[in-house]
Formats: sequence, structure tokens, C-alpha cells
Amino acid sequence: MKSGKDYIGLGVGAIIHDGAGRVLLLKRAESLDASRSTVGLWSNPGGEVEFGETVEAAALREAREELGVEIEIEQTIGCSDQILPKSRVHWHLVAFLARIARGEPRIMEPEKSDDLAWFDVSALPENCGIHHVIVPLRQLGWISEEEAGRRIERTPES
Repeated sequence: MKSGKDYIGLGVGAIIHDGAGRVLLLKRAESLDASRSTVGLWSNPGGEVEFGETVEAAALREAREELGVEIEIEQTIGCSDQILPKSRVHWHLVAFLARIARGEPRIMEPEKSDDLAWFDVSALPENCGIHHVIVPLRQLGWISEEEAGRRIERTPES
């Protein structure tokens, strides 16, 4: 049985910011399993919540595993559902706002991510993950409803 496919998956993500209007994003590797919805997209560190783990602990673990940093969660941004009818994928996602507490970010899992960069929120790359980046930034009020809508409209249903 596969989470997100055979039953609704529970995932987390951290919008890591620097306090100066920039967010840290990872570019998901093209070599990822093609069934994953984030292949080739800029996304935030995150992943599946493990059995017995809180959503906060999962976000801390994912930042450590993917970036080699310790983060401090500042707030819960909100939740969203990533439902891709054609692919029969459904994830419930919890997003957090965080800052780096210790360490320098680096790619720790090159099989999953092949680049990382800080982006000004006003100059995000066009190929950002909708549910992982755009929706949480809209929930924070860091991007406009119009900008979020423009990006969502251009995203093909999977």
C-alpha cells in the first residue's frame, strides 16, 4: 500500500525564510520517481509524516534530512489538499513557517534534489510547486491572490 495513492497521505513542508523577504527552495531532481508530482519543480523541504511522529517533528526531520540544518518553527501556516484526479493521488499537507536555527543549507539527498537557492518572494521561479510553495505563501499573504491564481491556472491537472 502506498500513501497518497492507496489512501490519503499526510505530508508536511517548511517555508524557510531569512527575514529579508527571501525563501529557501529545493529543485526536485528529474531522476525522481515520475509518479511524484514535484519532479523538476522548485519546492520546500518536506515529506511524509511517519507513524508516531507529530507534524512538527516531521517538518524538523525533513529539513535535517534534506538540507542538513536545524530549523525553528515560527508558526503553522495552514493546511491544504493536493488532489490529482487523473493520477489518483491525494495528500493532506501541513505547512510551517520556519527559520534556520543552525547550519548552512546544502543538498543532502542528491537523488531527490539537484539544486537549492534563496528566492525573493517577488521573484519566484515559474516552476514552483503549487501546493508546496504557492498555496502556503498565499496563506501567509506573501503573494497576492492574483499571482497565486495565475500560477494555478497554468498548472495542468495530473
